Amino acid sequence: MKISGRGFGWMIAVAVVSGATGLGAGYAIAGQPDMEGALSSLQSAQTYLSRVTQNKGGHAEKARHLVAEAITQVQEGIEVGESHGE
Repeated sequence: MKISGRGFGWMIAVAVVSGATGLGAGYAIAGQPDMEGALSSLQSAQTYLSRVTQNKGGHAEKARHLVAEAITQVQEGIEVGESHGE
């Protein structure tokens, strides 16, 4: 499938927005709803990226790596927030 004119970043953005719109009311009572929402969206993007079968000139692999790193950073941020009572 060719993504005309928008590139791989657009596909990631669509995946992130799709994940974010699926958040339920449970996040409204969570201690860190924005961070947890971001984590959910990134995990959704990771799922979509795992289904990409062609490397797209190295961009698919780089996107998978960047999303995995973003997931790690968000998880660490949540842990710091929890340790500070946020």
